[in-house]
Amino acid sequence: MRFTPEILRKHAQLLVDKETKQDRGIIAAYLQGSLLYGSPLLGGAGDIDLVFIHSSPPENINEIKRITPEIHFDIEHHDQLLYQRPRDLRVDPWLGPAIRDAQPLYDPRHFFDYTQAGVRSNYSYQENIQARTRPLIESARQFWLDRQISPPQEDITELQAFLGALYKTLNAVALLTGPPLPTRRLGIKFPEKAADAGAPGLAVALIHLLGGVSVTKEILQDWINHWDTALTTLQEKTSPVPLLAQRKTYYLAALEAILQSEKPATALWPLLTTWTEAVSALPDQLQLQPAWKKAVTALGFAGKDYQVRLAAFDSFLDMCETLILGEQADSRTRTF
Repeated sequence: MRFTPEILRKHAQLLVDKETKQDRGIIAAYLQGSLLYGSPLLGGAGDIDLVFIHSSPPENINEIKRITPEIHFDIEHHDQLLYQRPRDLRVDPWLGPAIRDAQPLYDPRHFFDYTQAGVRSNYSYQENIQARTRPLIESARQFWLDRQISPPQEDITELQAFLGALYKTLNAVALLTGPPLPTRRLGIKFPEKAADAGAPGLAVALIHLLGGVSVTKEILQDWINHWDTALTTLQEKTSPVPLLAQRKTYYLAALEAILQSEKPATALWPLLTTWTEAVSALPDQLQLQPAWKKAVTALGFAGKDYQVRLAAFDSFLDMCETLILGEQADSRTRTF
């Protein structure tokens, strides 16, 4: 069966109708994510992002429901209290864009309609754009400053923190012109976002920062094989199964599709972030670490090379700060 966006939207509505009949505590539900902007499929796999708003704190925060092995619902459950102040949500870097673009699928009391109207009001004002982007870039800069005071730990936790700070930086740039970027598509979409923001050179700088300039398709395929082993182990050795492990097919299909594209290096972001997360979640599975350690060493994230990566991150942050904060950022001149 060919899953068009229209068919996927119908599946979403059917699920919402079913859930709201079974649970009277649901006061609203909406569609968010990639299906709003086209097809969510990448490599034949994808998800439908739904949010259910409850009248009281929900038991589950996140859950996965499958349509097929390749397509699933990615569901978030929110307490209605989260939506009390629409003006605050307007400047939230994650919820603000999601609510602004969301499609209501169930809202009999017009609860979400009121919230969405509040978020959309003055959403594109410059001060509100600054309010969404500034906390992300400042948090990333604080990560770098902390490493100047205390020497970083050369382990999995440190790389997760580095990638988390970089993720905030990249999405601060993305938020200048649209919604934030999800992990799976970040490598593909960031060049477009950087160009829209007037700084196309940031895309090349990102590949250099990740150490991906000399990474070949053959190397990436080898790493994906080891990544597959780590995700399979995460499925088998943890209970309940983490969301990352439940999304294995979702990520694997994307990695394989990107690998066959004209720019296979754009697979590096989803590969490195999810592989690091999986290995970190399995500290007792020592057999998984050598391949990961070899990969991150090759990318320059181990030993003395990590200091070089931190220095490169400083330069990357300078460029992004200048773009995002303008004259209030570091006055050093950079060429994008």
